[in-house]
Amino acid sequence: MPAKRKGKRKNRKIKFSELNYVEKNYMQKGKAVIPVKLEKISDLYMKHDYKQMELSDSVCDYIEEIAYMVPINTDIVLEIHCPEIDEELQTKIKKNIKNNYGMEIDDNEYDLALNNRRAWLFAAIGIVFLVINILVENLGRILSDFICVVWWVAIWDMIEIWLLDNQEIKSKRLNYQQLYDSTIKFVFDDKENEEDKETASSSTI
Repeated sequence: MPAKRKGKRKNRKIKFSELNYVEKNYMQKGKAVIPVKLEKISDLYMKHDYKQMELSDSVCDYIEEIAYMVPINTDIVLEIHCPEIDEELQTKIKKNIKNNYGMEIDDNEYDLALNNRRAWLFAAIGIVFLVINILVENLGRILSDFICVVWWVAIWDMIEIWLLDNQEIKSKRLNYQQLYDSTIKFVFDDKENEEDKETASSSTI
């Protein structure tokens, strides 16, 4: 029978620092290095992408989860570990990665523009109904309350879009811009393993 613990375990605060985590696991010479392991090049792309242009969700999620913790003013290096490939394929992969995050930035810009139009529309509706509510004093109680609710909700939606939704989109845009500007480096693990074996065999002779 297991011995009973003496006393009750006190609640302890768990201290976790994203900056320390990134510094310890990903920082090299002032840059954040995100290693991406590919057993084969096709793992980089969507499963049914015949032309191999769209990055897979799993790869993007992994990269973005780490990049989210990296300070915005820190350069990122995407270190692609994969079987050896030629220069032409390396160039294609770099272009596809840039295109992927370029499209994400473009989507963010579109969402911001759409949100701003919505916010200005809500602002106009709110101001109009607020003015009506102030100028017309002889409205019935129910109609007056309805107008009051309309302008209040419209103004609140405007504030929510500008202060919450847009800030979230801008934060994502900065992360995507950081990844778009990242340096893409290839590491051929098979070649490194062969070199290590050769070094080991020569040292034993």
